[in-house]
Amino acid sequence: MSQTDREPAPQRPLRASIRSQGDKAPSQIRLILSSDFGEPQVWEFTGPRAVVMGRGQGSTLRLPDTPEYRAISGHHAVIELSRSRAFLRDLRSLNGTFINGHLVNRREEDRAQGVAVSGAGVQIKDGDVMTLAGGFNFRVGLVDESAYDSPKGAAPAEVNPFCPSCGRAHDPVPLSRHADVLCQDCRPNPLASLKLLKAGLARRVRILDSLKGLRITRTLGRGSTSAVFLAERKDNGQRLALKVMSPAVSENEWARKSFLREVSIGRALKHPNVTKLYDFGFYGGAYYYLMEFCQGGNSEEARLRAGGSLAPRAALAIILPVLDGLHYLHNVKLAASTVEERLSPESRGLVHRDLKPANIFLGGDGGQVPKIADIGVGKLYNNSLTFDHTRTGSVAGSPATMPRQQVIDFKHAGPEVDVWAAAASLYKLMTGEYPRDFPQDEDPWRVVLNRPPVPISSRKAKIPPNIARVVDQALVDSPSIHFQEARALKRALLLAASQDGIPVPGA
Repeated sequence: MSQTDREPAPQRPLRASIRSQGDKAPSQIRLILSSDFGEPQVWEFTGPRAVVMGRGQGSTLRLPDTPEYRAISGHHAVIELSRSRAFLRDLRSLNGTFINGHLVNRREEDRAQGVAVSGAGVQIKDGDVMTLAGGFNFRVGLVDESAYDSPKGAAPAEVNPFCPSCGRAHDPVPLSRHADVLCQDCRPNPLASLKLLKAGLARRVRILDSLKGLRITRTLGRGSTSAVFLAERKDNGQRLALKVMSPAVSENEWARKSFLREVSIGRALKHPNVTKLYDFGFYGGAYYYLMEFCQGGNSEEARLRAGGSLAPRAALAIILPVLDGLHYLHNVKLAASTVEERLSPESRGLVHRDLKPANIFLGGDGGQVPKIADIGVGKLYNNSLTFDHTRTGSVAGSPATMPRQQVIDFKHAGPEVDVWAAAASLYKLMTGEYPRDFPQDEDPWRVVLNRPPVPISSRKAKIPPNIARVVDQALVDSPSIHFQEARALKRALLLAASQDGIPVPGA
């Protein structure tokens, strides 16, 4: 593999590493590396530490010692991560180390050619592309977490005594280093958070640089804790989705860590059927991130536009790519350092845990590419040990697309619950109803535990018989879920569609 064949363009950098003026809190840099070769994999490290990369024993980021990776030396390169910066040094590797296509300090004889020699180090930045041996690319992410820490000490002397949302005078809540904070009445309102961010932009707060040049055109959606807006770049017309959390949520330490975790993992995910996350920031208690805008809306809206239900062919054209996206999420490798050192080496995968038509968006050219969104309820897993970001005793997600196993043991739910939810989403798109009936006078969690799904042909008799059979099989959740893997359900649906004479685009 040559460098020119494999080198991608550097990603647009995050702005999170830029801190506001006057902020004296000590830096805490997090390094995020994601592979652009082989199986998808993500590593995270927090400084200060040295991250040795190579195939040899003792490497912090150890790559397989197989013929495919023989171009990489045993101890190939090292990233020296301090609390505020990251430096890359080549360890006299055989085939060299590159940053954005430029050779880094490989050998002493390179001095005459103006290449930094071993030991000098090259500072790496957020958004760089690091390449080992001319063909193994890593995306570099650097996030200054201290910019999002709970503030220490009193608020700044020049505090705005008026709420930037409602304009009323109030006593600023001592939870922010920033000059603007929302009043107690406005803090739970995610729409008020947008006005708070605009107030910070007017003050030219540098940690909000990623919002410069954006025009908010309309509200795309609103929940109890967040709101999503359509934003447009004034210089080139690019449209993005801006998600904002209300300060009443983000001031909670668990919610703050959940947000940073979602951003760290979300930015590293790269699949055509998973929404892209570009940038993020924080001001006065309001967290936000910029993500891919999907012009086709979500699949629930597509169902409603079609009159309440989609034809089987159209519904399959949405769910089959979603199953590809789920296979990617369930198999993305996450090194132990991504979350906690106590994870075993074979840790891999994300379980979404809240897949439903409203979380399946239609993006890409023409708004026709299905994309999985909102991984905030997701968790990491592996076969032998589970790490969960769910608080003890809590259950999140939507009961309408949740199997019994997820209610019984939400904390340890595996990939099969997402496969079940994909089948439930297909059911809803084709019939306009969810697999279970939820009477208003009955607790929805009791319904999930005690009521079996209604056979899809009882909802809509015109569902093709083989498709109906596979969907009913996929919704079996007692005593166990029938399809354990996304690809198994996809194969069964493709076969059923062929038997029923239904042409599926891209199949």
